Amino acid sequence: MRLFLGTTQGAFRVNPDRGIVTRLGPLETSVEAIAVKGDVIVAAITPDYGMPMRAPLMPRPRPGAMRSIDGGLRWTPCGGVLEGAAVTALAWAAGGFVAGIDPAAILHSYDDGATWAEGAPLRNLPGAGRWSYPLPPHSAHVMAFLPHPTRSTVLYAGIEVGGLVMSPDGGCTWTVVGAGTPGLAVHPDIHGLATSVAAPHVIYAATPDGIHVSETAGATWESRSDGLDRLYCRPVAVHPDDPDIAVTVATHGAPGFFGRDATRTGARTYRTTDRGRTWAPVTGLPEAFQPVPGLVADPDVPGRFFLAMFSGEVFVSADAGATWDLLTEGIPTPLRMIAA
Repeated sequence: MRLFLGTTQGAFRVNPDRGIVTRLGPLETSVEAIAVKGDVIVAAITPDYGMPMRAPLMPRPRPGAMRSIDGGLRWTPCGGVLEGAAVTALAWAAGGFVAGIDPAAILHSYDDGATWAEGAPLRNLPGAGRWSYPLPPHSAHVMAFLPHPTRSTVLYAGIEVGGLVMSPDGGCTWTVVGAGTPGLAVHPDIHGLATSVAAPHVIYAATPDGIHVSETAGATWESRSDGLDRLYCRPVAVHPDDPDIAVTVATHGAPGFFGRDATRTGARTYRTTDRGRTWAPVTGLPEAFQPVPGLVADPDVPGRFFLAMFSGEVFVSADAGATWDLLTEGIPTPLRMIAA
């Protein structure tokens, strides 16, 4: 397993055991999302997508995405329908790469990111006409992907702001899940999604109203935020062998993000050991920091978690998120992190 980070100055690789950092490129550009399979890397290089609070980070925008087929040595633009698109999420799923864009749509590539195509349009789903983002240009976008850990054709996607969609056939068709009935629906503003190999029917969703948990593969949901003294959650990660253990980062609200002093964001890291029913703060991390969607569970070492911070540090936990230690520092501002 390797850690890959998208930052305001390109993509980086981090050795998870020794903390050795390798800069990969593409140079002088902000990498908003990243997906990796072997030596193939796809990096989204479209910053902002209607988020002016990112301006203090001063990313250098370039449209669309770029790809490397040699582990980051050389980069070329992704063409076709992805050229010029506002790419907001990336993943390896269902035998290929998937890209979420703004306005909300999902594209697929089965040739290492060289060409891309759209399956069934999300805009045709019930309720999609009401999806909207609070800031200009107000169009909803795909915020997070969750590939099913044991069924290769099943893929979930979180829409900001619109809810949760699921494909049973590798993205050829999509359905809205977890919507409708009050008290059983997931919050429509999805920031992060996570599950475990041990119990893939248990899904965690990070939202601006705390953590929502489904024990029915996304069909029904329950708000579980007892112990979160702040509710605006961004990333969430689950122990791969124990669905009862999960970690999230929460702050008091969206204004505490980009370019704000860490003491004003109020971000803290929380852990649950009872499937989200109660949460408690962890130890070994700064008391105040700027949250970032950079929290992952190690798929190869059960109980090991990694957390990246805007200030350029990566922390590691070897005891299922209970305590944390510094792994490395000095990385340009991270925007996303994955384990691949």
